[in-house]
Amino acid sequence: MPSSRFPTITDIRATLEISLPLILVSLGSVGIGTTDSIMLGRLGADALGAAGLALAIYNLIFLVSHGMLFPVMVLVSHARGTNRSRTAPRIIRQGLWLAGILFLPGFAILWNLEKILVFTGQDGQLARMAGHYMGYHLWALLPTLTSSVFAFALTAMGRGRIIARIVWFQVGLNIVLDYVLIFGRFGFPAMGMAGAGLASVVVMGTGHMIFFILLSFHRFYASGARFHHAWRPRWRIIRRIFQMGWPKALERIAQSGLFATIALLAGWRFGVEAVASHTIAFQVYIVTHIIVLLSVGNAVTTHAGIAHGAKDYSGIWRNINSGLLIGFFALVPFAAFLKLFSPFVVMLFTGSDLEARTLLPIASPLLVIVAFFLLVDAPRIITLHALNGLSDMKMPALMMGLGHWGVSFPTALVFGLAMDLGILGFWWGLTLGMASIGIAYLARFRWLVDRLSTDVQGNGRCAGK
Repeated sequence: MPSSRFPTITDIRATLEISLPLILVSLGSVGIGTTDSIMLGRLGADALGAAGLALAIYNLIFLVSHGMLFPVMVLVSHARGTNRSRTAPRIIRQGLWLAGILFLPGFAILWNLEKILVFTGQDGQLARMAGHYMGYHLWALLPTLTSSVFAFALTAMGRGRIIARIVWFQVGLNIVLDYVLIFGRFGFPAMGMAGAGLASVVVMGTGHMIFFILLSFHRFYASGARFHHAWRPRWRIIRRIFQMGWPKALERIAQSGLFATIALLAGWRFGVEAVASHTIAFQVYIVTHIIVLLSVGNAVTTHAGIAHGAKDYSGIWRNINSGLLIGFFALVPFAAFLKLFSPFVVMLFTGSDLEARTLLPIASPLLVIVAFFLLVDAPRIITLHALNGLSDMKMPALMMGLGHWGVSFPTALVFGLAMDLGILGFWWGLTLGMASIGIAYLARFRWLVDRLSTDVQGNGRCAGK
């Protein structure tokens, strides 16, 4: 390679300029969900449980659809790298078309949510409450998906601060609307759970409109992001997004399914304390994963896509190495905090000394394992996003599926059941599985970048002749 693979201060700053605003975006997204939970919790345990049931299905649909739309960021990044930013509006428009297509099966499932929950054996009263809530909330799915398209495009444009401002405006609006519509303030009727669903529709719809107006009329974007001929689908681009996106969706299903299976096995074999400890550990992991790792990962995807479009393969190495450095230095203090103050973290979840004392013998050492798990998982996430930036989707998804179900799950069973380490053994198995996937990703990344670099050098020599 013609230049160093080690990141410079400029490379690290460029990664931080995208990832730091995205961390604020993730915090805002978590804040919206937390606000809903707090407000619904004041209606009682049944309301909170019913909303939890409904959102479990809704979030799975969103997770799959979000993965399908992820290639919008990759394609816009490639367009920037090849100095063809004028093609970005076309990519955004087709992303919106795909969002609308994905909404239809999601709508059909959520519209019949009560029947689905009853069929699966859920309590009839909870199913009715969940169905009533989702009767409003399901309409938030479409603007949520279209906003994801806009956010992916803006991330690829390096405009994460705009996304952060919009999301935090939505947080404030959600707090106000939840309070007004759930409890009936300022002359509005008290709608209860339905009010929370309606608030979500208004909040997500408002976010969509702000994104749309910004990309249509703001002077910075007006030359490159207009929506002329938006009614005309370009099936070639839609097919391209779909072909790149479905492995990403399966990737997310595989990981969600693995953690859900571990939770079920913990409840079946080790009892309620193990399940509660696993829930605490998983929540700590998922919040850190979303707020830190995915934010850095998306920045790496953007820069890898730009460098790939420009055929700057030493730049791709500097990009991934800057992401790995940032991820490591961001997680080390957090991992140390979990190691030193795991009892305090458990008490944050349990809310009382008595319940904390019951869980501490299991949950406290489990959080120490989670700290190590996060440090192992960071290279996997960042390398995966670098591969995605190179349009490499199918092979990483296959490697993840094999790693999760061919390494993580069997190893978890051996440690947890055969060696009788319980839920701690399950998480050690998951940790080893994530490490194996991370090593495989790094090997794949090295091979792919070397191959692409060789192809570019070969084409350059042919052109010189």
